[in-house]
Amino acid sequence: MNESWQRAAVAGGVILLTLVLARLVDRMLGKRLELRPETRTRYRVIRRSALVTIVTVGILSALLVIPPVRAVAGTILASSAVIALVVGFAAQTTLSNFVAGILIAFTQPLRLGDEVEIGQASGIVEEIGLTWTLIRAPDGARFFVPNTKLASDTIRNATFTGTPAAPRRGAQGA
Repeated sequence: MNESWQRAAVAGGVILLTLVLARLVDRMLGKRLELRPETRTRYRVIRRSALVTIVTVGILSALLVIPPVRAVAGTILASSAVIALVVGFAAQTTLSNFVAGILIAFTQPLRLGDEVEIGQASGIVEEIGLTWTLIRAPDGARFFVPNTKLASDTIRNATFTGTPAAPRRGAQGA
C-alpha cells in the first residue's frame, strides 16, 4: 500500500509540476502585448498550442507512473493502429478545425479586430481559437464560426490593411 501511495504522490507531483510549467509558459508568452494584428493572431494560436501540448504530455507522463495504467498503455500501443483509425474518424471534424485554425493563423485571411462577413455571420473578429473563431455582430450577438468554414468559404474582410508592396491575391477586383 505504501508503494501505491508513493506512485500516486509522484503522479500528483508530475501533474502539479505540469500545471505550474504551463502557467509559467503562459505568463512568459503573454507578456508581449503590443504586437501588430497579423503577429498577434499567429502568436495567440502558437501560445494555445504550446499550452495544450505541455498539459497533454504532463498528464500522460503522470499516468504512466501508475502500473495498471502502464499495463493498459502497453495493450493500447499494441492495437494503436486500430485506435488511431477510430479516433481519427471520431475526431475528424475537430482535427480539421484545428488544422484550419493553424492555417488561418499563418495565412491570415482575417485577424483580430477585422470587420468581416462569412456567410450569415458579420462583425468584428474578437477571438481566433484553435477550432473556432468568435465574431461579434454590431448588435452584440456573437457568432462561433468553425475554422473549417473560414478555410473553405469566401471571407469578406472590410478592414484588411495589407502592405502596398505585397498585395493579397484576389484583392485587385475588390
